Amino acid sequence: MKQAEYRKTQKGDGYQFQVTPAPKVLGGCSGIFFILLLAFLGAMLVGAVVNETLAILVFIGIAVLAFLKLDLRKKNHRSPSTFFVSPNIIEVNGQRIEKSNIHRIVIRNAYDKSPNIQLTGQTVPTGVGVGYDIRKALEQISYSVDIEAGGKATQLAGGMDDVTANGLFTEVSQILGF
Repeated sequence: MKQAEYRKTQKGDGYQFQVTPAPKVLGGCSGIFFILLLAFLGAMLVGAVVNETLAILVFIGIAVLAFLKLDLRKKNHRSPSTFFVSPNIIEVNGQRIEKSNIHRIVIRNAYDKSPNIQLTGQTVPTGVGVGYDIRKALEQISYSVDIEAGGKATQLAGGMDDVTANGLFTEVSQILGF
Protein backbone atom coordinates (compact mmCIF):
# COMPACT_ATOMS: atom_id res chain seq x y z
CA MET A 1 0.00 0.00 0.00
CA LYS A 2 1.32 3.43 -0.92
CA GLN A 3 1.79 5.64 2.10
CA ALA A 4 1.31 9.29 2.90
CA GLU A 5 4.37 11.51 2.83
CA TYR A 6 5.58 14.91 3.93
CA ARG A 7 8.35 17.29 2.92
CA LYS A 8 10.06 19.70 5.29
CA THR A 9 11.83 22.80 3.93
CA GLN A 10 13.68 25.52 5.85
CA LYS A 11 11.89 28.89 5.83
CA GLY A 12 13.37 31.64 7.96
CA ASP A 13 13.67 30.49 11.57
CA GLY A 14 11.27 27.56 11.07
CA TYR A 15 10.14 24.90 8.65
CA GLN A 16 7.39 24.64 6.06
CA PHE A 17 5.69 21.21 5.96
CA GLN A 18 3.85 19.93 2.90
CA VAL A 19 1.84 16.80 3.62
CA THR A 20 0.40 14.56 0.92
CA PRO A 21 -2.28 12.17 2.23
CA ALA A 22 -2.23 8.48 1.42
CA PRO A 23 -4.12 7.51 -1.73
CA LYS A 24 -7.72 6.43 -1.31
CA VAL A 25 -8.52 2.78 -0.66
CA LEU A 26 -11.51 0.84 -1.85
CA GLY A 27 -11.51 -1.48 1.15
CA GLY A 28 -10.32 -4.61 -0.66
CA CYS A 29 -12.83 -7.13 -1.92
CA SER A 30 -15.49 -5.70 0.39
CA GLY A 31 -15.13 -2.25 -1.14
CA ILE A 32 -15.35 -3.65 -4.64
CA PHE A 33 -18.42 -5.64 -3.61
CA PHE A 34 -19.99 -2.46 -2.19
CA ILE A 35 -19.36 -0.50 -5.41
CA LEU A 36 -20.75 -3.29 -7.60
CA LEU A 37 -23.78 -3.59 -5.34
CA LEU A 38 -24.49 0.15 -5.68
CA ALA A 39 -24.07 -0.06 -9.45
CA PHE A 40 -26.35 -3.11 -9.61
CA LEU A 41 -29.08 -1.42 -7.57
CA GLY A 42 -28.91 1.68 -9.78
CA ALA A 43 -29.12 -0.49 -12.90
CA MET A 44 -32.10 -2.41 -11.48
CA LEU A 45 -34.00 0.81 -10.85
CA VAL A 46 -33.31 2.14 -14.35
CA GLY A 47 -34.08 -1.25 -15.91
CA ALA A 48 -37.44 -1.41 -14.17
CA VAL A 49 -38.41 2.08 -15.28
CA VAL A 50 -36.84 2.46 -18.73
CA ASN A 51 -35.18 -0.49 -20.49
CA GLU A 52 -32.41 -3.09 -20.13
CA THR A 53 -29.93 -1.46 -22.52
CA LEU A 54 -29.94 1.75 -20.53
CA ALA A 55 -29.65 -0.30 -17.33
CA ILE A 56 -26.39 -1.86 -18.57
CA LEU A 57 -25.01 1.59 -19.37
CA VAL A 58 -26.04 2.86 -15.93
CA PHE A 59 -24.36 -0.14 -14.26
CA ILE A 60 -21.09 0.48 -16.12
CA GLY A 61 -21.28 4.25 -15.53
CA ILE A 62 -21.90 3.99 -11.79
CA ALA A 63 -19.19 1.35 -11.34
CA VAL A 64 -16.57 3.34 -13.28
CA LEU A 65 -17.46 6.61 -11.55
CA ALA A 66 -17.32 4.98 -8.11
CA PHE A 67 -13.95 3.31 -8.79
CA LEU A 68 -12.50 6.64 -9.95
CA LYS A 69 -14.09 9.12 -7.54
CA LEU A 70 -15.33 7.35 -4.40
CA ASP A 71 -13.21 8.21 -1.37
CA LEU A 72 -14.90 7.22 1.88
CA ARG A 73 -12.47 9.07 4.15
CA LYS A 74 -13.64 12.11 6.04
CA LYS A 75 -13.25 15.31 4.02
CA ASN A 76 -10.36 16.76 6.06
CA HIS A 77 -8.33 13.58 5.42
CA ARG A 78 -8.47 13.71 1.60
CA SER A 79 -6.57 16.84 0.61
CA PRO A 80 -2.92 17.89 0.94
CA SER A 81 -2.01 20.39 3.64
CA THR A 82 0.72 22.93 4.25
CA PHE A 83 1.72 24.53 7.54
CA PHE A 84 4.66 26.38 9.09
CA VAL A 85 6.35 25.56 12.41
CA SER A 86 8.99 27.64 14.20
CA PRO A 87 10.23 27.41 17.80
CA ASN A 88 7.60 29.98 18.85
CA ILE A 89 4.57 29.64 16.54
CA ILE A 90 2.60 27.39 14.25
CA GLU A 91 0.80 28.83 11.23
CA VAL A 92 -1.93 26.66 9.73
CA ASN A 93 -4.92 27.63 7.57
CA GLY A 94 -4.26 31.35 8.09
CA GLN A 95 -4.22 30.91 11.85
CA ARG A 96 -1.23 31.71 14.13
CA ILE A 97 -0.91 29.62 17.27
CA GLU A 98 1.66 30.76 19.82
CA LYS A 99 3.76 28.06 21.50
CA SER A 100 2.75 29.37 24.93
CA ASN A 101 -0.92 28.67 24.10
CA ILE A 102 -0.38 25.07 22.94
CA HIS A 103 -1.56 22.49 25.47
CA ARG A 104 -0.36 19.46 23.54
CA ILE A 105 0.30 17.90 20.15
CA VAL A 106 -1.65 14.72 19.53
CA ILE A 107 -2.04 11.99 16.92
CA ARG A 108 -5.67 11.05 16.27
CA ASN A 109 -7.45 8.52 14.13
CA ALA A 110 -10.74 9.64 12.60
CA TYR A 111 -12.33 6.26 13.37
CA ASP A 112 -11.11 5.70 16.96
CA LYS A 113 -14.23 7.24 18.50
CA SER A 114 -16.55 4.97 16.52
CA PRO A 115 -17.75 1.78 18.18
CA ASN A 116 -15.76 -1.21 16.98
CA ILE A 117 -17.28 -4.67 16.62
CA GLN A 118 -15.38 -7.87 17.23
CA LEU A 119 -15.92 -10.61 14.68
CA THR A 120 -15.14 -13.80 16.60
CA GLY A 121 -16.04 -16.57 14.20
CA GLN A 122 -19.80 -16.37 14.57
CA THR A 123 -21.94 -15.84 11.51
CA VAL A 124 -22.53 -12.17 10.77
CA PRO A 125 -24.69 -10.54 8.12
CA THR A 126 -22.81 -9.79 4.90
CA GLY A 127 -23.38 -6.05 5.23
CA VAL A 128 -21.80 -6.01 8.69
CA GLY A 129 -18.74 -7.87 7.43
CA VAL A 130 -18.40 -5.59 4.40
CA GLY A 131 -18.66 -2.48 6.58
CA TYR A 132 -16.12 -3.87 9.02
CA ASP A 133 -13.59 -4.58 6.25
CA ILE A 134 -14.02 -1.13 4.69
CA ARG A 135 -13.66 0.56 8.09
CA LYS A 136 -10.46 -1.37 8.84
CA ALA A 137 -8.97 -0.24 5.51
CA LEU A 138 -9.97 3.38 6.20
CA GLU A 139 -8.53 3.31 9.73
CA GLN A 140 -5.07 2.62 8.33
CA ILE A 141 -5.00 5.92 6.37
CA SER A 142 -7.03 8.21 8.66
CA TYR A 143 -4.43 9.45 11.12
CA SER A 144 -3.98 13.17 11.75
CA VAL A 145 -1.64 15.37 13.76
CA ASP A 146 -3.54 17.97 15.77
CA ILE A 147 -2.56 20.91 17.97
CA GLU A 148 -4.69 21.60 21.02
CA ALA A 149 -4.71 25.24 22.09
CA GLY A 150 -7.28 27.46 23.73
CA GLY A 151 -9.66 24.59 24.36
CA LYS A 152 -9.93 23.46 20.74
CA ALA A 153 -8.08 21.14 18.38
CA THR A 154 -6.65 22.35 15.07
CA GLN A 155 -5.66 19.76 12.51
CA LEU A 156 -2.23 20.26 10.97
CA ALA A 157 -2.53 17.38 8.50
CA GLY A 158 -4.73 14.34 7.95
CA GLY A 159 -5.09 11.26 5.79
CA MET A 160 -1.83 9.72 6.95
CA ASP A 161 -0.78 6.21 7.88
CA ASP A 162 0.58 5.72 11.42
CA VAL A 163 4.26 5.82 10.39
CA THR A 164 3.91 9.17 8.61
CA ALA A 165 1.82 10.63 11.44
CA ASN A 166 4.41 9.57 14.04
CA GLY A 167 7.24 11.07 11.98
CA LEU A 168 5.39 14.37 11.55
CA PHE A 169 4.47 14.44 15.24
CA THR A 170 8.11 13.90 16.24
CA GLU A 171 9.46 16.61 13.93
CA VAL A 172 6.87 19.21 15.00
CA SER A 173 7.51 18.38 18.67
CA GLN A 174 11.27 18.75 18.26
CA ILE A 175 10.97 22.12 16.51
CA LEU A 176 8.69 23.44 19.26
CA GLY A 177 10.94 21.97 21.96
CA PHE A 178 8.23 19.76 23.50
